[in-house]
Amino acid sequence: MTDKPPSLRERQAQLTRDEILNAARRLFAERGYARTSVRDVAQAAGVSAQTVYDSIGSKQALVMRLNDLIDDEAGVRAIAGAAAASRDPLQVAGASARITRSIVEHCGDIVHALVTGAASEPDLAVALAEGHRRHVGGARMMVELLHELGALDDSRTVDEAADTLAAVSDFRVALMLRDSYGWSLDRIEAWITQMGRALLRQP
Repeated sequence: MTDKPPSLRERQAQLTRDEILNAARRLFAERGYARTSVRDVAQAAGVSAQTVYDSIGSKQALVMRLNDLIDDEAGVRAIAGAAAASRDPLQVAGASARITRSIVEHCGDIVHALVTGAASEPDLAVALAEGHRRHVGGARMMVELLHELGALDDSRTVDEAADTLAAVSDFRVALMLRDSYGWSLDRIEAWITQMGRALLRQP
């Protein structure tokens, strides 16, 4: 039995939500969270403020939904899924590097806004914590798969390896390497890949 395709109304509602989220993403990155109101987001999206509330919710709800937007724009699920389906330890060990590179490359503006604003804006801190939770969970999933494949270095526990992979592939580390040390995205990806492969059992 196949899922029923979305109706025209459902497709229009999703399009409206996408437009609202894209407007919020752009304004939060350009102006900052505190200087952006729901009314500003509505105007940029070409809808009423009430439509924003009805479609997504408050400004806090908007910023929380940005984690979904980041995952979608960066193709996080596709990258992780392809690595898992390959069952290739080298592909699995390098998946976190590809994900982090894609997040910084495609969503660096909003990720930077979240990171820099979290210290003074509780809503951003909550959203950043949720993004970090997803990141840590993704790194653990890759390490658990390596363990299942018998490819994880025997000298490391799953917990140790998961913590290591999550730390080196943290998007905040990638932003620091790019912005403070002048590393290119290619160099960042190569370094994270190298660190991920260091977790593998040596032949």
